[in-house]
Amino acid sequence: MKTHPSTSRTLVIVALALGTVFAGCKPETHGELGEAFDKVKGLVGTWELQAFTQQDLNSPVKETRDLSMFYLDGIVTPLQLTFNEDLTYDIAIEMGKNYFGEGGTWSFDDDLYPTYLELMTDGDSLVYNLGGMVREFDQS
Repeated sequence: MKTHPSTSRTLVIVALALGTVFAGCKPETHGELGEAFDKVKGLVGTWELQAFTQQDLNSPVKETRDLSMFYLDGIVTPLQLTFNEDLTYDIAIEMGKNYFGEGGTWSFDDDLYPTYLELMTDGDSLVYNLGGMVREFDQS
């Protein structure tokens, strides 16, 4: 069966019209996102070590090793970091290596959209990548 050029043209026009109708039928979004949460208040508090993993970023394998058995014995809390509202921090270590200094001040690289946590001591400045932020109301 041979199609006529006008039939093919009509089918293309109908297909375009249907595509336009379906593309234009999107539900309208209502509401607002609200105010951004305070990332500083989300970090304030005492944090305890619950797992310890290590990854060699220079290795082509990118293997992650769980070293928790060397730090966690189920009896002693090996590490506690306390972040205070005045942007100071304290550390309490019962066992293991101290990767965070002896205490000092802390900050984010950007308080609205932080990607790094910076710990400053008298003689050193330590920078840690952040994977995500904790909201103040997530800690309950």
